[in-house]
Amino acid sequence: MRTDMLTSLIIANTEKDTANVKTVGGETFEPMIDEEIRGNLVDAFVAGTDSTANTFCYITYYICKHPNMKQKMISEIDSVFSNKPYLTSDDLLKLKYCEAIIKESSRMIPVTNFASRYMTEECEVAGYKWVSGTMFHLNIMGVNSHPKIWSNPEVFDPDRFYNVDQDDDKNKYSLIIFGGGPRICPGRKLAMGELLLLMASVYRHYNVELVNMDEPLKIVTASANNVQELKVRISPRIN
Repeated sequence: MRTDMLTSLIIANTEKDTANVKTVGGETFEPMIDEEIRGNLVDAFVAGTDSTANTFCYITYYICKHPNMKQKMISEIDSVFSNKPYLTSDDLLKLKYCEAIIKESSRMIPVTNFASRYMTEECEVAGYKWVSGTMFHLNIMGVNSHPKIWSNPEVFDPDRFYNVDQDDDKNKYSLIIFGGGPRICPGRKLAMGELLLLMASVYRHYNVELVNMDEPLKIVTASANNVQELKVRISPRIN
């Protein structure tokens, strides 16, 4: 598993090498002080609760609307966890189709609709010069559904991300789930692990169906997309 950015910074933050600078993914970061580490960890556990819960609702809605994809997901889960009494982190890494479903669900309905960036000095973006003090609002939904980047962006298709080499991605910022750059979400590894574990734990033992296949997902939209209601029918799987 590749080292998480937060882990890298924590390792760098030792008394004997506080001046050490880490390079992660081609970007340079200074060591974090203890207060910054503590704040990021609190954000990862507290702020990540609602976002993970909502994303799991998106996943449930879309795979229930697409039975063939749901069966492919269940087959992967069964093959990875066949006759295993418990799950390991290495097992979760094998759930490539489940990971693709998470990414596609997040592309269709991002947890956050926009991100803001305040310019502290003059800069050039898209060929235009912007003065210091400019506030940018990044349209996450617009990026995730841009027709020049995604073919048939309105169609739910996890195969966009299945067995795709992310290092060769045409644009690493064409999908915004956890942000990017120095301020990328420090809890992204935790969130992905939680979602994979939820998917494996639930669909390994239970069959989940929408009560009404024709009913749209009820979402309250503001700065974030919060699921207001999702009616499902749950029953034990018959193996």
